[in-house]
Amino acid sequence: MPSLSSNLEPPKSTAQHRPQDPLYRNDLAARSFRLESTNDESKYTSGLWSSGGSTAVSLSGNQTEEANTMLATVLRHFRANIDTTHTDIVLIVCGFVGGLVDGLSFNAWGSFSSMQTGNTVFLALGPSGQPAYPAYLWAKSLIAISVFITSNIFFIHMHRILNPRRRSTMIISFGIQTLALLATAILIHLGVIIPKPEDPRAPIEWMQILPITLLSFQAGGQICASRILALDEIPTVVVTTLLCDLLVDPKLTAKFNPKRNRRVGAFLALFFGAMTAGGLSKTTGMASSIWFAMGLKLAITLGWVVWRREGRRKCDMEV
Repeated sequence: MPSLSSNLEPPKSTAQHRPQDPLYRNDLAARSFRLESTNDESKYTSGLWSSGGSTAVSLSGNQTEEANTMLATVLRHFRANIDTTHTDIVLIVCGFVGGLVDGLSFNAWGSFSSMQTGNTVFLALGPSGQPAYPAYLWAKSLIAISVFITSNIFFIHMHRILNPRRRSTMIISFGIQTLALLATAILIHLGVIIPKPEDPRAPIEWMQILPITLLSFQAGGQICASRILALDEIPTVVVTTLLCDLLVDPKLTAKFNPKRNRRVGAFLALFFGAMTAGGLSKTTGMASSIWFAMGLKLAITLGWVVWRREGRRKCDMEV
């Protein structure tokens, strides 16, 4: 019986190559070439500047990844909520702007743009025909109140939709207010609106409605910002409730009372804003007050771009 081992032996090649055989030498050369090619390719391993031996592809991929990282960083920056610390300073500046705007508006056009209490009184006197001069003062007051209410509705819903204290939302809000002041300043500078105090006995100039509308609209953005930043003690557009809240404060004489300090600062800011408007109107012209107010609002708008984000202090402490 034949053994199994004999059946498992591999068949022997019928052609045995010797070193002197030309076919044998050719076969060795081919094998040596393949080995050298493999070793050469192994020198170019993929790394930071290459991917599969292709430098151009990896460079473009690296640039895309870097661009995406920068874009993501910028998006995170503008989507972050702002830190409300020290935002009371911003609102006090807005109070100064409110004084500037109202000082000019009442002196020139006999109507308030920010403080709607006075406009409400003028509107209530309208049915009885008072005051006799200027005529139709109640109409301008009605328009100012209506625009102010519309502005509040607009800014409240805009902040709710876009996220109230998000950096980009604050920039958009104050950017719109800045544009309203800029448009008013341009209208006065170009002479479309008469830049001098109104003659009470002269017929009403309906073009005055345009700057009153613009100024009332931006004033609504200010008071909405005070509510969004949870600083109700700085309304920026009204003094009556501010003084009342200041005087009824049980800690009025306390050494440490931030709310009292904010109320005092807001009152003084609005007062000196109106005083500045009067001085500028006599020395440099009426438009200068609006240009000044626009510059302050623009500075606030740009300030939100670099304002500290919410929670940054905690993150820095953990790092």
